[in-house]
Amino acid sequence: MKILFPIGSFYPTTFGGPGAILYWHGVYLKKHNIQPTFVTTTAGITDPIISNQFLDKPCGLVYYGKGGVLNFKTIKVMLAEVKKTDLIHLTSLFSPISIICFLYAFFFYPKTKVVWSVRGELNTKALAISKQKKKWLLKLYTLITKKVTFASTALKETVEINKIFPNKVIQIPNVMPTSIKLERKTSEIRFLFLGRIHPIKNLDGLIQGVCNSDTFKNHKVYLDIAGVCDARDSVYLDSLKTVIRQNKMEQKISFLGHVAGKQKEQLLANAYFLILPSHSENFGNVVIEALNQGTPVIASKNTPWQELETYNCGFWIENSPEKMAAIIDKAYNLSDLNYLTYRKHALTLNNTKYKIETRIKDWVNAYKLLVQ
Repeated sequence: MKILFPIGSFYPTTFGGPGAILYWHGVYLKKHNIQPTFVTTTAGITDPIISNQFLDKPCGLVYYGKGGVLNFKTIKVMLAEVKKTDLIHLTSLFSPISIICFLYAFFFYPKTKVVWSVRGELNTKALAISKQKKKWLLKLYTLITKKVTFASTALKETVEINKIFPNKVIQIPNVMPTSIKLERKTSEIRFLFLGRIHPIKNLDGLIQGVCNSDTFKNHKVYLDIAGVCDARDSVYLDSLKTVIRQNKMEQKISFLGHVAGKQKEQLLANAYFLILPSHSENFGNVVIEALNQGTPVIASKNTPWQELETYNCGFWIENSPEKMAAIIDKAYNLSDLNYLTYRKHALTLNNTKYKIETRIKDWVNAYKLLVQ
């Protein structure tokens, strides 16, 4: 079986999103005799990379096109792959590369099966961005996507899909390979945010929350913020730094920039808790990465991570500064024994539900049922 994945950015991009998840998705699909092909761009890739030709990678064939998602050559290569594939798996409702691929397949290869992952794009807050453009596009989709199978990562996202599309939905969480468990090399209490610096991530609420925390103000407790900020969000980043200066927290709150590879894994292993304070999150891949290192997590109730409390490996909270301050205090006051239990249970949750080594079969079976 051949599967085509058109995607705007892909591993090793610094843009985050589904790029890394889909890389490992491809690696493990190949182990089940499925042939993935990725047509993507060089967006967010900082290291030298061979572009404008297909590369045979562990995840399958990958074409990194220069010039963005609307580059003519990249689009031409993608459309040529449509006629060769058994199934197309799209990863965004609103990315031009997905829109073009779907419309081409709809009109010229209507028998080709399509799976569409929405990646949180139907969340109310996400739909509010460029609202009118999305409104008209969604109206069009309701007319021409009746044969599409949508994909979600959690029940919350399934509900969001079915509010607009009454289609079949495959609900499978994002999964990743088990990393080598690294030793926690510090006894410092360092909370960690890892992700894009963007208003939807609610870093302003997180920073105000830690500044309001008596524990954070009066003890050796720190917050590390790791991630990139797009130029268009630089005003937001400046506003965060202003709040830090106003609260005289420059020595306690640090911006680390982009981290990757072993550096990122060690950062996760060293963290006291990972914090995901987002206003909206369809999944939150960084949570799996933290659990993989045995690091407990604090996640907002705008994320689908209620099971952190079910498994006793974290907290699921309202993301107001007041609630954030209170949970910082509570986490700090955990006994050593309770904290070690949280770390142990983090590994249990990861190994039970989010190991790609066992969960990839869910996708393999879903794909096979669709192309029968």
